[in-house]
Amino acid sequence: MGQFLGTHQGKLDAKNRLSVPASYRNQLKLGAANAPLPANACTPLIVRPSHNHPCLEVWTEVDLNAMAAPLEKLNPFSAEYDDLSLTLFGDAETMEADKEGRIVLPAKFITYAQMDQKRPIAFTGRGKVFEIWDAELLERRKQEATRRTRERSLALSEPRS
Repeated sequence: MGQFLGTHQGKLDAKNRLSVPASYRNQLKLGAANAPLPANACTPLIVRPSHNHPCLEVWTEVDLNAMAAPLEKLNPFSAEYDDLSLTLFGDAETMEADKEGRIVLPAKFITYAQMDQKRPIAFTGRGKVFEIWDAELLERRKQEATRRTRERSLALSEPRS
């Protein structure tokens, strides 16, 4: 599967549905093994509240499992395992987009992400995951991230071979 890129505007409708951007749906249609899924099908989405920001993270099952794989190295009875697994999975929900590419957000997610049907929603790509934000909050977050990146002179280094 490729990368989720860009920021796209959306709107929460009266039934708490959001249309996943077409470019993101195209990525999801490739499926986990880059093998095309049947027509009008997308890989299921795992939606969870971010534990860093007032937004929702949207993962594929494969990528969430890969991210969470280090949990398997922890003692399942340890405080670390208990805290991390609860944080990652406790509020997550599996969702499938309908044939129009819409997902229905539970009220608890809308409240957590400070979304409102009267304000624009933004989808932003983060590589293997995308996020859903109140558009105004995302704009503030992007400005903050840009400022901190410049202040710290953050840069990616080339991978070592």
